[in-house]
Amino acid sequence: MKNKVAVAIPTYNRLGYLKECIESILNQTFQDFSLFVFDNASDDPVEQELQKYQDERIHFIGSTQNRGPIGNINRILEYPFDSEYVAIFHDDDAMHPKKLELQSSFLDARQGMLFVASDFNEVSDKTIRSFADFDENNMKSAVYKNPYEFVRAEMSWLRCAFGSVMYRKSAFLTARMHEDKFSEFADLVFLMGISKRGPCAFLKAPLMNYRIHPGQNRVLGEEYEQGAKEMLSFCRESLPSVLDKKDEMLLRRYSVNFLLRACAHINKGFFYSLRFLQKCHQQQFIRYRDFRYIDAHGLVSAVSIVLKSKKIISAARWARSLLRS
Repeated sequence: MKNKVAVAIPTYNRLGYLKECIESILNQTFQDFSLFVFDNASDDPVEQELQKYQDERIHFIGSTQNRGPIGNINRILEYPFDSEYVAIFHDDDAMHPKKLELQSSFLDARQGMLFVASDFNEVSDKTIRSFADFDENNMKSAVYKNPYEFVRAEMSWLRCAFGSVMYRKSAFLTARMHEDKFSEFADLVFLMGISKRGPCAFLKAPLMNYRIHPGQNRVLGEEYEQGAKEMLSFCRESLPSVLDKKDEMLLRRYSVNFLLRACAHINKGFFYSLRFLQKCHQQQFIRYRDFRYIDAHGLVSAVSIVLKSKKIISAARWARSLLRS
């Protein structure tokens, strides 16, 4: 018999993290799931380690070549899962014990819902097993019914991690990620694209632990810059063709703070960032007067740019996490 939920984990050379991730899934209160590990040609003996669990719900999907992170996720999107719901979960994170239960029951009660995402808790290696408390009986949710609402929420800095999402399988039958165009932002564009097809939702509860670790750091350059601009273009195209004052303000505010955050992640200093922002101005992604809309995200990014240190963003993340707990 098919399982109600299929959990798919893309992985590459993170066997230690992967085992912690799998343990968090096996310890779910909801047990009607199958688990598929999509290995991206790891050097680690992933298949042999999975066999040690002796759990027939766990399936190894190997590859003879490394397709890159997005290519591996596209393998998942192309896979013929025999389940009603699908969750794509990263190998270095951990699920709250009730994630599958709460999200599947939420979708059960709303037949037209394409996906449900959730909040998350940012953790370190040492705290990956420590989950934030919340009252599930008073758990709030936000439902996005028209093609614009989820995009607006994302542009308002919705705390929605890609790994937090559970999909109705039919939601992404023809959807794929496009890393060549959107670079690091392909997953966010993917979610916004699906949201335009039908209603989706966000649970205001931390149903996953998102691990912050050095292995996530990558050298970013021109592809990332272009991806950031393509992402902003996608946001604009996802709003009504004629913007009212509220949407105009949202787009202006988001664009300038988003581009500052992109500069901070590129981490090549003040003058490099200044040249990039000047290009964005010439291409009409921002106006100079938009800098009056800088918010907390932009301020932290600006300090990070000047000091040429990503640790500023990390420190701000931890401070925010402490204030939320």
